[in-house]
Amino acid sequence: MILYDLTSPQVSELDRSTVVVIPFGSVEQHSLHLPLGTDSIIGEAVSLRLEQELPDQVLVLPMMWLGCSRHHMDFAGSLTAEIETFIDVGEQLVSSMAEHGFKNFILLNSHGGNVNKVSLMAEKLRYKLGPEVKVAAVTYWHLISEEIQAIRETPIGGMGHSGELETSVMLVVRPELVRKDLIDPDGPENPSQFEGRDLFVPGKVAIAKTFKEMTRHGGVGDPRMASREKGERILSVIVEKLAEVVTEIRAGNI
Repeated sequence: MILYDLTSPQVSELDRSTVVVIPFGSVEQHSLHLPLGTDSIIGEAVSLRLEQELPDQVLVLPMMWLGCSRHHMDFAGSLTAEIETFIDVGEQLVSSMAEHGFKNFILLNSHGGNVNKVSLMAEKLRYKLGPEVKVAAVTYWHLISEEIQAIRETPIGGMGHSGELETSVMLVVRPELVRKDLIDPDGPENPSQFEGRDLFVPGKVAIAKTFKEMTRHGGVGDPRMASREKGERILSVIVEKLAEVVTEIRAGNI
C-alpha cells in the first residue's frame, strides 16, 4: 500500500501491525555520470518493489529526499539538511504514524551520509514512543553484504559512491539519466587502512571528510563494470532481504 494513494478512511481501516516503510534518501552530486537524485531514486524504487512483493503487509510513505549531505556541498546542486533537522523530521514522521496507531516501522535508508543518523533516530524513538513501537533502521546495502560477492566484478573499492552498484541499479530504474559517456572511476588514491574503502568495507575509524578532499570529480568506486543485468540481480536480492525483515518484525523477532 502507498500512503499517497489512499484516502484517510482507508488508512483508518488498515491493520495496525502493518509495517510502515519510510524511505530516506538525498539530493547530492553523484560524480559526472549519475543525477543528483540517485540515492532518492534508488530508495524509492526499492520501497515500491517491496510494496509490490508484500502489498498487504507494508505501507510506504513518500520519499524523504533531503538528507545529510554536508560533505557534498562543494559540488553544485547538492542540498543538505543539518543533522538535527534531519533527525527531527524523521522522528516527526514516525510519531505522526504512531499517533494513528501504527506500531511497526522501517527507516529505509539509501544514502551513506544518513547511516548513523537513522540509527540514532531509531534509538531516540525507542525511548520516546516506548517498547510497544518497533523502529528498525535499515540501510539497503547492509542487507546484502554476503550476496553481493557473487554479483560484483570490481575489487574492494569499486562499489562506493556512484560506483558499480549504484550505476548498475540506475541502469535499471532510470537508464535515461545515466551519462555513459562520462563514466570514470574516482576516489582516494591511498586511503588509510583504517578508512572505509567500499560500501561493504566500512572504516574502522570514523573521520569526517568532504568529497572534494577525497575525489577528483565526486565519485568513489569504479562504474565501468556496471550493467543492467547486475542492477536487476541487486534489486532482487535487496527486496528479498527486506521482505525477510518485514516478516521478522511482524513476527516479533525484531
